[in-house]
Amino acid sequence: MKMRILLLIVLFSLIISPKVKALQLSADARISIITCNPGEEVYTMYGHTAIRIMDPAYGIDVVYNYGIFSFESPNFLYRFAKGQTDYLMMGQEFSSFMPEYVKEKRSVYEQVLNLSVEGKNQLFQALVENAKKENRVYRYNFFMDNCATRVRDMIEKNAGVQVRFTDNHPTKSFRDLIKEFHKPFRWFDLGIDLLVGKRADETVSAYGQMFLPEYLMNQFAKAEIVVDGKAQPLVKETFTMLDFPNYKQQSDLPWPAIAFGLIFLAVSGISVRNFLRRTKSDWLDYWLFALSGVAGLIIGWFTLFSEHPAVSPNYNLLWALPLNLFFAGIWAVKKWRPITRYYFWVSGAALLLSFVMGQHLNPAVYFIILTLLVRVAVNLIPAKNYRILVNSGAQHPNT
Repeated sequence: MKMRILLLIVLFSLIISPKVKALQLSADARISIITCNPGEEVYTMYGHTAIRIMDPAYGIDVVYNYGIFSFESPNFLYRFAKGQTDYLMMGQEFSSFMPEYVKEKRSVYEQVLNLSVEGKNQLFQALVENAKKENRVYRYNFFMDNCATRVRDMIEKNAGVQVRFTDNHPTKSFRDLIKEFHKPFRWFDLGIDLLVGKRADETVSAYGQMFLPEYLMNQFAKAEIVVDGKAQPLVKETFTMLDFPNYKQQSDLPWPAIAFGLIFLAVSGISVRNFLRRTKSDWLDYWLFALSGVAGLIIGWFTLFSEHPAVSPNYNLLWALPLNLFFAGIWAVKKWRPITRYYFWVSGAALLLSFVMGQHLNPAVYFIILTLLVRVAVNLIPAKNYRILVNSGAQHPNT
C-alpha cells in the first residue's frame, strides 16, 4: 500500500479510537466479513479479507484491516525475503476502503454474521483493543498468520458462541492452493516453485486453507454456530457489493516452460552437432553450470536463513547445486579437466535424483534439468570415443 494511503489510515485510527473504544453497539449494528477478489498486481493476487462494523445508531461504518504494510518500510525487501515482515491491523472508514477496489475493478463480497448483540459487542471491543498502537503490529506469515487467518481467529475467539467449521478431508496442498491464483503470473509461479520446498506439497485441512480469502469466504458460508444447543448458520446474509471478472480466472501462456523448452532444444541441437562433428562447445558448460550455481545460492539462502514456512527442505538444490558455480570456474582450467570431469557424475546423479524426491517441480524446471543432463552426457559418454580416435592416430578435437 502506498505510503500516502497508509498515513491516512494511521491518522484515521488516531481519530476514531477515542470515539469507539467506550461504545456499546446498538441492536441494529451489523458485523460482516468483506472478501475482495484478486487484482492485477502481484501483491494482490490472492485477494483480501477484512471485518466491517456498521452501526447506523452511532454513525459507525468501519473496516478493520489486517493487511496494512508499506514498501517504503526500512529494509522491506530484505525483511520480506527473510520472513520478518511486520503487518499492521488498523481501522478505516468504509467509504475510504471501497474506492481502491472500484478503481482496480475487483469484486467485493459481504457476509453478514449471525451474532447476538452481546457477541457483536464482544467482537467489536476485541477489534478496538487490537487496533491500539501497542497491539496492532504482528509478524506476517503467509500460510499461517495473515490478513485472512487473523479475521478467522478474531471471529472464532470473540463471537460469544461456539463456531464450527466443516472439514471435507481435502487433498490439496499449500502449493496446489496458491497455484490456483498464479495463472496470470507465470514467472512469479516459477519463482515460488523454486523457493518453496517439499513441505508445501503436504495436504492442508479445510481449516488451514482459510489463509486464502476465497477459501475463508467459502468456509464461513458453510460454518455454524451453536445457540442454546441448536446449530445455526454463522452467515446470515451474503451480498455482492462490486461485481467484476475475477482476475484469478485469467491465464497467461506458460512462458517459463516455453522459454526453457526452447533453450533445451537449442542446447540439444548444439550438443548433437558437436557430437557428430567431434567438436565441443565448452562455453555452454560454463554458462549453464554457473547460472545453475547462482540459482542454488539464492535457493540455498532461503532454505537456510528464511523464516518463511515450507522453504526447507528444498530439493531444487539437487539440480541447482551451489557447487556448480565453483565447478564452472575450475572446469575453465583445461589442465584440471581430467580430474574435474568426474564432477559430471556427481551432477548427473543429483539431477536424476531430483526426479524421485517427491517434491513438485515447475514445468520449466524439467526443461532445465534435461538441459543440464544433456551437457552431462556430452561430457561423459563421448569420452571413450575420443580416446579411440586418439589411439587410432586421429587428431583429438580442440577443446
